[in-house]
Amino acid sequence: MTELTLRDIFKILLRRIWLIVLLPFVAVVAATLLVYYVIVPVYTATATMYVLNKQSAESVINYNDLQSSALLTADYRELVLSKRVLSKVAKEYGLDPTAMRQNFGIEVTSANNPRVIEISVTSSDPVLAANLANSIGKEFSSIVIEIMDANNVSFVDVAEPPMEPSAPRKLMIITVAGLAALMLAMGLAILLETLNTTIRTVEDVEKELGLSVLARVPRFEVK
Repeated sequence: MTELTLRDIFKILLRRIWLIVLLPFVAVVAATLLVYYVIVPVYTATATMYVLNKQSAESVINYNDLQSSALLTADYRELVLSKRVLSKVAKEYGLDPTAMRQNFGIEVTSANNPRVIEISVTSSDPVLAANLANSIGKEFSSIVIEIMDANNVSFVDVAEPPMEPSAPRKLMIITVAGLAALMLAMGLAILLETLNTTIRTVEDVEKELGLSVLARVPRFEVK
């Protein structure tokens, strides 16, 4: 098999420029239609809560308070996702409690601060996503008071209906589709040229057969 030089590849791409332009164009148009008219956008609302477990009646917060609060956060994350909390919220909104976590992508995380809990809910309805996040936070706080007899959880930020969808990421999908189609078109052009054994030019004769061309017959039209 003859090795292709950069010059050969450049000539191949120019020869099949129609394929290299057409395939990415079709991919970009298809991806645009998909993300704007087919895929249903979803919105993620997040409520932020702070855990502070004061071990003394002093007004000043000490190091032990912060440490105990950080240790409690891991337990509280599990408590937020407990059946007791989610079932009550699901009943309030008339939802299926067994599938609520999966259907709404409910996640509980601690960002940079171990004493901060973020409750995220994803839904195609931004208002419902925010309401669910806030209701889960309120119910969780009530359960903490009931079970642990401690009022050490409070809202930092209530969830608000997001203005922009969290998915799909339209620009990223369209860009990836265009680039992938471009790479595919270039690879396909080179593959088609490699499989094509037709001799078309003098250079092809010398390159493929190792023979020198003695004469060339010009092309002319018969009237």
